[in-house]
Amino acid sequence: MPRISAINLFVKALVLALAFSPIANASFLMQNLAGDRVDLHDYLGKGKWTLVMLWSTDCVPCEEQKPMIQEFHTAYKDDKAIVIGLALDGPAMRSEIDALIDHHQPDYTNLVVFDDVFMRQFETETGKAYSVTPTYLFYRPNGELLGVHMGKVSRQALDAVVAR
Repeated sequence: MPRISAINLFVKALVLALAFSPIANASFLMQNLAGDRVDLHDYLGKGKWTLVMLWSTDCVPCEEQKPMIQEFHTAYKDDKAIVIGLALDGPAMRSEIDALIDHHQPDYTNLVVFDDVFMRQFETETGKAYSVTPTYLFYRPNGELLGVHMGKVSRQALDAVVAR
């Protein structure tokens, strides 16, 4: 019977450990409204469903959806779900982003994506190419991505997910 060297044992143990170790999600970096770099994953997995709304300053359907999204956040923020808004226009459009936030006065967190890396980050996060605003990402209370919805969404659909 061949003798297994200490190095071979170490390599086999390392391979087994990696095979059964959880792999952290890739960073999904953006900027908060104070201008600090943050990772979207820092907001997830806190025991509540998390709805992430991707919006842009020139998106009419986004503007139509924002009051309903605020109502959803208000209804569930204390116990079941929160909302995070991601402004896709990038730091160069901060004055327009700030104007829309001031107009709607949402009490949920809004972040600004880095437009030069967003497409790659979105595809890494979801396994899909980004195509339209609004887009919604829904995360389970443990921080795992449940699904992606591109286009407008109904309040009934959001309520049904939280009722699970």
